[in-house]
Amino acid sequence: MLNNISSRESSFHEEDSIKKVGINDYKIKDFGPGNYQLTKKDISYIVYGACFLASGGGGPIGMALLFMDKMISDADVMYYVNPDDLEANKNISLVAGLGSPDKILEGFGQTVSLNAFLEMDNYLTQSGQEPLAYLMPVEMGAMNTLIPFIISAKKGIAVINGDPCGRAVPEMSMNLFNINNLPLNPVILTSDTDALGHYQKVIVQVENAEDAENQARQFAKLHNNTAGIACYPMRGADLNCSILFDKNWAKFIQWTVGFAWNLGRNMLEFRNYNKFLEFLDGFSLPSYTLFEGIITDKEEREISGFNSGKITVSNGDETFFIYYKNESLLAWNVKRNCYVAMGPDSINFLARKDAQPFSNTDINSDPDKTPKNIPLGTEVGVIGLCAFEKLQNAVLVNLFLSNIRETLTAFHEDHVPVPDSYIPLPDLMLHYNG
Repeated sequence: MLNNISSRESSFHEEDSIKKVGINDYKIKDFGPGNYQLTKKDISYIVYGACFLASGGGGPIGMALLFMDKMISDADVMYYVNPDDLEANKNISLVAGLGSPDKILEGFGQTVSLNAFLEMDNYLTQSGQEPLAYLMPVEMGAMNTLIPFIISAKKGIAVINGDPCGRAVPEMSMNLFNINNLPLNPVILTSDTDALGHYQKVIVQVENAEDAENQARQFAKLHNNTAGIACYPMRGADLNCSILFDKNWAKFIQWTVGFAWNLGRNMLEFRNYNKFLEFLDGFSLPSYTLFEGIITDKEEREISGFNSGKITVSNGDETFFIYYKNESLLAWNVKRNCYVAMGPDSINFLARKDAQPFSNTDINSDPDKTPKNIPLGTEVGVIGLCAFEKLQNAVLVNLFLSNIRETLTAFHEDHVPVPDSYIPLPDLMLHYNG
């Protein structure tokens, strides 16, 4: 298990450059300059905030809470670095896990991501390169943002304050690393560690991100429907966003982990729906309360191996459909017969009684397996969050539209028209509220 693995010395060499998060730092979106030590409490803030930012995906928060409690102790210290403080010659990788939530809740998949990290680290050192010094979350989401911090707790690796998606996405190709043609290979896939301490691995050279995802899913099918993946090895100079490396700003979304920390802190400290929405309004990313009501139904249909579905929210006067392919992609008002939000803008759930976020997977889940089952009948707010400007890239928008089309086709009886083009959330709100 992860807790049995000895820690490696921190990748930071200047102890005075490492700071603890101060009581008032929640007001600063990126924690200010320098590097930081984070505690388990800080990670809980990040998990909750990342769950909200994930547009219904990124892994169920119930599962993330189980992983966090099992794999991070109260004494663990994790490391965090801002995008303009990356050392140019240090190595970076994305590390993530994928697989069936049901299998993970049964106990599988707990070591896959750490094994992927170890294999990427070995690959680099055996190639005569520096070992890994930095990890970055593959996307925003309760599970996928947590994973690098689990590795940080055990191996002293710093987690970069940013990610290449700004939210959670259905397909690996839907990220800024891919759009900016950053080097993906090698892609390393790993299984769980067995009772004898062994695990399976493959190192592949893929054609593109779509090929990487297909190979990862095939590998997972052979290993209890779970797998770890490490990819996009690069150096600090490739992502450093200081004034000397300003060309790197377009390659990923900066400060999203700090954004998640800010949001999660407010959620957990106050547990007040209206107070959280006021707090959210203080950030530069525009947000809107799209709908408030009760979750009345959840229907799932498998599409190309994905959990795709429709969540129905009603308030007596109107009914709302949220269509998802792992992540929520389109919100539709049934009575008014109109779009309300669509990807890449995010569609996020928030429980009205205590301002707690949750994923699509958490809705109507098995209460015996997860601490975060959200039953039908829960009163919620559906909150729209505008996509970061970088995500409104034409290639990414077309990928979102393709996934929306595929999901709506699965629910053809609803007769919701497939959008011809992306309509940004502020434009939809002008029409919706006009």
